[in-house]
Amino acid sequence: MTFGNRSVFGTLGFLFSLGFLLLIPKISEGQSVFDEIGRLPTTIFSPEEMGSFSSTFWTAIQGDEGLMYLGSGGELLEYDGVTWRTVIQNPIRILAKDPTGRIYYGGRDFGYLEVDSNGETQAISLLNLIPEELQENFQIWTIHFLNNSIFIQTNFHVIRLELEKNFSLKSLKSWPAEKSFTLAFLMGEDYYVSQKEKGLYQLIGEEMKLVPGTEILSQDQISIMLPFIENKREEFLIGMFNTGFYLLREDGLKRFPTQVDGLVQKGSQLYRASVYNGNYVLSVIDGGVIIMNPQGEILKKIDSSQGLPSDFITSTYQDLGGGLWVTTDDGIARVAINSPVQTFGKEHGINSTVRSIQKKGNDFFLGTNNGLVKFDSVSKSFKTHSNFNTGQIFDLKYDGENLLIAANTAKLLQKGSPVLLDFPENSGIAYSFLIPKKSPNLLYVGTGTGLLLYRRSLTKEPTWEYEGKVPGIGSVGGYLTEDKEGNVFVTSLNGVFRIDPSKTDFAHGELDKSIIKVQEIDINGSWSLINGDFYSSSKEGWKKYSNKEGEFVPAEEFQLLQGEMIDLTQHQSGIIWMESKNGKKYILKRQEDGTYAKDETPNSIAPYLSYVDFIDEDSIMWFGNPKGLIRYDPKKDNQTDKQFFTLIRRIETKTDTIPLPFYGRKQDVPAVERKENSYRFEFAAPYFEDEKKTKYQTYLEGFDSDWVDWNDNPFKEYTNLSPGTYTFHVRALAHTGRISEEAVYSFVVLAPWYATWWAYLIYALLIGAAITGIVKWRSRKLKAENRLLEERVAERTTELEKSIADLKATQAQLIQSEKMASLGELTAGIAHEIQNPLNFVNNFSELSVELIDEMNEEIEKGDLEEVKALASDIKENLNKIYHHGKRAGSIVRGMLAHSRKSSTEKEETDINALADECLRLSFHGLRAKDKSFTADFKTDFDANLPKINVVSQDLGRVILNMINNAFYAVREKSTLRKAQGDSEFKPEVIVQTRQENQKITISIQDNGQGIPESIKDKILQPFFTTKPAGEGTGLGLSLSYDIILAHGGELMIESEVGKGTKFTIILPY
Repeated sequence: MTFGNRSVFGTLGFLFSLGFLLLIPKISEGQSVFDEIGRLPTTIFSPEEMGSFSSTFWTAIQGDEGLMYLGSGGELLEYDGVTWRTVIQNPIRILAKDPTGRIYYGGRDFGYLEVDSNGETQAISLLNLIPEELQENFQIWTIHFLNNSIFIQTNFHVIRLELEKNFSLKSLKSWPAEKSFTLAFLMGEDYYVSQKEKGLYQLIGEEMKLVPGTEILSQDQISIMLPFIENKREEFLIGMFNTGFYLLREDGLKRFPTQVDGLVQKGSQLYRASVYNGNYVLSVIDGGVIIMNPQGEILKKIDSSQGLPSDFITSTYQDLGGGLWVTTDDGIARVAINSPVQTFGKEHGINSTVRSIQKKGNDFFLGTNNGLVKFDSVSKSFKTHSNFNTGQIFDLKYDGENLLIAANTAKLLQKGSPVLLDFPENSGIAYSFLIPKKSPNLLYVGTGTGLLLYRRSLTKEPTWEYEGKVPGIGSVGGYLTEDKEGNVFVTSLNGVFRIDPSKTDFAHGELDKSIIKVQEIDINGSWSLINGDFYSSSKEGWKKYSNKEGEFVPAEEFQLLQGEMIDLTQHQSGIIWMESKNGKKYILKRQEDGTYAKDETPNSIAPYLSYVDFIDEDSIMWFGNPKGLIRYDPKKDNQTDKQFFTLIRRIETKTDTIPLPFYGRKQDVPAVERKENSYRFEFAAPYFEDEKKTKYQTYLEGFDSDWVDWNDNPFKEYTNLSPGTYTFHVRALAHTGRISEEAVYSFVVLAPWYATWWAYLIYALLIGAAITGIVKWRSRKLKAENRLLEERVAERTTELEKSIADLKATQAQLIQSEKMASLGELTAGIAHEIQNPLNFVNNFSELSVELIDEMNEEIEKGDLEEVKALASDIKENLNKIYHHGKRAGSIVRGMLAHSRKSSTEKEETDINALADECLRLSFHGLRAKDKSFTADFKTDFDANLPKINVVSQDLGRVILNMINNAFYAVREKSTLRKAQGDSEFKPEVIVQTRQENQKITISIQDNGQGIPESIKDKILQPFFTTKPAGEGTGLGLSLSYDIILAHGGELMIESEVGKGTKFTIILPY
């Protein structure tokens, strides 16, 4: 067919497009209904996230370097997988790439994108090349490239520009519209443009000619024009904005009915289209994205219910990774349209956690937390079964033709109707089923009260006849499986059991012989069946049950993973996977030596692996999880077909940004020499599948010994690099486990001028000359200084000796002062001790004098009986005077004996008596100083405490000093509390002795204010005191500590601010 005088299909480029479309029938074959309705992984980019001023996006394109460019109503954005960047703030309607890979943009401006020397994309406007008369109501809708020329289509003109290499204008021609142009299309090497109220025009030679028969299209707008093939005839598919599709054929224009017509009739509008894998991807306003095959059948509809931000679709674009970018009036979405993974959730009728999956032929059942769900092929959705619409379904199992259902009881779905198995009362909930492969006539049912056994019946209904409960098993809510030798393993609250089905016979009483308890239950344990062997976790690692040895043995095949593996599972497809301590899931691969290791082969399924799984007859894997159902088609999971590389986006030093050619993708670029020694590298991987999970790894050759660990940071900084040659390497790790190509940048850090060889030579000469002069000058100067130094040394020595002598005298005075202070406190206590008996002597003496006077009076009266009574009282008083006089004498003799003892002489000493004496002397001493002082003191002495050899005078001084401090602390706290109006506080000092582990401990505890943490380490230092000036020398505790150390003892201090302090003296014996 020819339009005008030229064949539309006579070009090689167009035939190439037709050849590509020959693949359509094969690609469309075998389309599953689940392919049609399943939700594909979709990433949403909101205008706020992208930093866009406009919410409506019109166009998307990917540069050859991998960066994505998105045009909106307000700007042109660039995205590298990490960062969004505004290239130009101008409405952008169209982005197009010429045969060399250069991207042009159009809207109210016209230009191209160019990467500057710093690696940043700049927009270069070419609007100045367009004559002003052509810029009236200027808005570019399409850009095409043909015969080394650029065709831009605006509302009122088609403009052809031919540019020089420097982008100066070589030639320009324009074709005006009679009304207005809507859209232009390039079919091979033929240029078409639709004109409002006219039809479709074709550029033939230098003239725009109306394509015959397209006048009928003038009542609507042509929004789509694509190649079409049917029965090997050359045709075009024409899409109208409001009225659907037509076929433009050699014999004219023909209506092309499709399944999309229904949407158009309801008000949706066809806006744009592209070819994807031999099918048509339609951008439909208020209809979402529709994938339609060449027969007009809808293969898939992607709209807001499947994750798009809006149903108002303006364009679609396929990136290098096969993802489909969808622009809408509310941001952008990227749909992994070729993903092997699809999800099914609430929008498909699955409203709760999927716990079990069974699929046989056209019957597809899910056991959920909210009943039994079955797929309805008519409505293309999952629906809850009317007979099982409430309660949890724990397990599903086909026994052949019938479906076993584990719920609150065990049921059978037989020919679509529910049948209740013979389920004993009080059996609890049915959790799991097992029909052993080697004993297919047996059915085990795990319940809340135990393990039930059924035997297949060929004559009765239902087909399973109850035999009884397996004894000793207990509640079965866990694992129920069969190993490769036909043994059944079951985990219950009573333990892990092995059952031999061949010996399971209720009728002949041999049931007990078939049951062996192989392991105690571990509530945190895990069990798994791997390649027919039963495995169990333990504190020593994973173990495998050996039927030969009758016990669990170490699982040597998993020894490489024992440290990180917390769970182990084998999918029905044969995939073995583990869950690690970090919560990640890894597929395992058997190595040549028989051990298992993580499979490093990239895949999409690892994040979705689940303990609820099923593989259907088409090798499709299904997984259940709390959000619904996951479908995985391994035939589509070919990660290596997708381009995956890393770009170095920016290199900065402290002074400037370094020019970066080719984003580091070319590895043969010569090293760049620079003086800077601090670098910051920014990088990104333009891989747009779950890119927020992409990690990066760097290696600076010449600095790092190896690759650093994977991390999330898209940058790396190096500071103060030594002079030398370096090569920076960076690569990315996708969430699928695939590692990208490296980006590389080589550079040389030059030595600063002061570190060059000629600088060092000059330094050497200057230093040599300087040394010679300095040596001569210093020799003369040193001789003179030596004489002066000798004189000064003599003076300083004299001064130093005097200072040392003064220091020793001062220290001696302070020590003596402390001793005198202790002596004063001791004397006050002794005086108070002597004062008590003296007071008694005086009081009884005065009383006796009075009695004698009374006695004389009675003698004169002659009352001898009264005289005798008074004489008896006088005698008693004299005895008391004698007693207290003797007490005073003993105190004086004791102190004389104490004063005569040598300070270095050790003798056996009663520690209890010494502590008691010091406590009372301290209390009475303080009472003598301050009559208002009151405090409780208690003793808790070990009655079996042996006497030990100590210098009692020194140890007594230590104990007395610490008791004095305790009384001082409680007195200060009491004064403070009274000032605060608190009269409830009762000062208390407790002295305790104990014997333990060949040591004697003396504890002095008070309930004072305690010692702050900030000074606890200082209180044993000489001259440190917390008392006011004049009340303490700061030597008491220091000298006490020295005395304790001299006795080979220890001093422990326990204190809590606000509650009190406890000093403990520990002495060996």
